[in-house]
Amino acid sequence: MLEDNYVSNFWRSHNFRLEPWGNDYEPPIQISEELSLSESDVNPIVETDNWDCFESSQARSLPHRLIFIDGRRRLDAALVGGDGNTITYGVFGTIAVGAVVVDRTIPKASCIEIDIRRVLGFGGEQDAVSTPIPCPLGSKAELLYTAIKSNQPNTPEARGAIVQNAMLAAEEQLVSKLNVKNADTLVIRDGALRYESPTSTLGYIKTMHKQYLSEKYAALLWKLLPGQRTPIFNIKDRSQYSWYLKSGDSQHSPQQLGYHDLHGIVRLELSSKIDIETAKEIANQTCYLIPYYASHPSRDPRAPQNLAPVSALERELGRRMGDAILIKRRLQCFLASFGVNK
Repeated sequence: MLEDNYVSNFWRSHNFRLEPWGNDYEPPIQISEELSLSESDVNPIVETDNWDCFESSQARSLPHRLIFIDGRRRLDAALVGGDGNTITYGVFGTIAVGAVVVDRTIPKASCIEIDIRRVLGFGGEQDAVSTPIPCPLGSKAELLYTAIKSNQPNTPEARGAIVQNAMLAAEEQLVSKLNVKNADTLVIRDGALRYESPTSTLGYIKTMHKQYLSEKYAALLWKLLPGQRTPIFNIKDRSQYSWYLKSGDSQHSPQQLGYHDLHGIVRLELSSKIDIETAKEIANQTCYLIPYYASHPSRDPRAPQNLAPVSALERELGRRMGDAILIKRRLQCFLASFGVNK
């Protein structure tokens, strides 16, 4: 009986909760003290200084058209080698980017502008050369890996960074290509904004890597209910507005599912080049739009943070990237033909 009480007291006192995203995804909360920002890096009172009982206003209108943008990446084969006794790390990779357009007036959703690319890159100063991989007998499918210039150091970690940066660059090209300036359209990019992102694009971050708010202001995150947001704050060195929002359905609270109280918290970004009144209107629109398009726990392990249109786009991109096992086998055959793998 004493042992049973000890176990119960341990779990009761330590407040551990389930990590719902599973081992295949990076955890949604991964903040360390070294990644905390000071108050001099963030201005939390650009909208209001009242963070104790903040109530966001109802959006005056909602956009008729939404465009969700996302990308996927895959390391097809890791490379190691070089001239003589030197060691150089490289990678064959596949990236896929695309968009889902949601017409809220019909309503209807469709995938557009899907782009699949194969890339080849090396760490250090080793240049890559665009390489076609021969087709097997009876197949007309061609694999062309385009050489990309990398500024990554010559380390094993460079492989992931090379493919990741290529995917982010492809996403940025897609955002510029769409060039949406219609007031009735809101572009939501899955992930943080880059410096060159258009001012009309909204960044959607579902993983908490940094602590942007001091404890005084961050206390509001624990009180948010689905559809509620914090006031807007300004991240000075990135010239961006940002706010936290609680996504999901009120019928699936974190406590009911055994999850952490911060589960469902997402952060949104918007360029601070736009005026604060426009930013407030878009922030108020997200209080309705983000929970409405949130995924459900029965369909997506990253629910509710992973948006349903993004989840559908990820599946389509994965399908068009090709079979990972067959592609790796073709790369092995290609390298073996040069005696590299003997």
